[in-house]
Amino acid sequence: MKLIYSRRWRKSSFCLVILIIILLEFNLFIYYGIARKDRYVSGYKKKTELKEDEEVKFHFSSNIQFGIKSGVPTSLEIEYNKNIENRETYLKIYNDNPISLQINVKRSMEDFGFSKNPNEPKKGEDQLSSDYKCIYQIVSNSSIDKIKFEFKKDLEYGLDPNIEYSLAVYEEDEKSWELLETEEISDDSGIYLKSSETDLKANTNYYVTIYEVSNFVYVWIWGSIIAAIGIISLGIAISKTDFIHYLKTRSTPIEKGAHRLTLDDVLENENRNKIIDLILNEPGIHFNELLRRTELAAGNLVWHLDILETYKIIGKKRISNFLAYFPYYQKNPISNLDLKLSKSDLTLEILKMIEKEPGIWNSIITQRQKVDHKTIHYHISKLIDLELVITKKEGRKKKLFPNLDSDYFNAHIINKE
Repeated sequence: MKLIYSRRWRKSSFCLVILIIILLEFNLFIYYGIARKDRYVSGYKKKTELKEDEEVKFHFSSNIQFGIKSGVPTSLEIEYNKNIENRETYLKIYNDNPISLQINVKRSMEDFGFSKNPNEPKKGEDQLSSDYKCIYQIVSNSSIDKIKFEFKKDLEYGLDPNIEYSLAVYEEDEKSWELLETEEISDDSGIYLKSSETDLKANTNYYVTIYEVSNFVYVWIWGSIIAAIGIISLGIAISKTDFIHYLKTRSTPIEKGAHRLTLDDVLENENRNKIIDLILNEPGIHFNELLRRTELAAGNLVWHLDILETYKIIGKKRISNFLAYFPYYQKNPISNLDLKLSKSDLTLEILKMIEKEPGIWNSIITQRQKVDHKTIHYHISKLIDLELVITKKEGRKKKLFPNLDSDYFNAHIINKE
């Protein structure tokens, strides 16, 4: 009996040891195969080692995301300037030999110590410009066969889905930026700009940023409607003192949502004051012009505009493909909506998303709202039935647009209470 018990004990002990080894191996697999893929960094810099074919995504402070996958062992050091926020990019490295890669990210070439900026790139006879305010300096200790770049085309990360962009590269000691062949790819997670650069030399600084290819078209289109905006502007000219007095004495109901600011808190912020001044001086000013004049990051500007809209200090209206901003003078436009719609926060939120990003589709809304796709489909159907939203099929996607002919979108922003 003792012999049988001893054998059973040894067998059980052996099984227990095997189980512990399996659990340890599984934990290591989880750590290296999954947990290492998404890393949260407190601050703006990171130094790490990547194994062959390892993919990792870093989440830095200020809503900065950086992803990389390298086909060779890579020693990576990356640092963002603290003034940068709301930016996202992804790199894929193709090479034969291991590399040591250093990436510095700053807002301008002056921040890199350039006394004279390289010449801006051209498309045909048109000089392009960039308001991206984020430049990637890349240098490797060894030559690199190919780097692929990918940027998410989203206002949250400083890229307007309605504008055409191209990546551009500048190699040290050259005279000007060079446009890279850039394609736009759409999938269920969003729209992405993709490009690549080949045969990067060792110990050479390369700079990469994004230019507005449709900027000259953009200016031309806006110029064609500026006369209409000018006529509108004549009807709402007002001094800032009178406007602030109007805001503080009106009885307009305000739904603050997640904001916990008082009206005084909203009006005392320096950046929001600059935005208010620009809109009062130039009613009808568009988003990109505000971006240029305020010198704010796109995500920061969107945040301040959202606060000003929430507190009904400014209003906006889409004109062609552009958002124009005006001082707020009308009653809550939600009052123009069907009673059943006004009682549904989710329906209104979806409507705002479609108004903010015309051409968005069901799966992106589902992803952002984190609600079952059938629920989102129900609310979108409601908006279509109310003739507030129209659809347009492009490939396999059914894109959603605000119905600008509806009473809701035709409400006169400049009508005084």
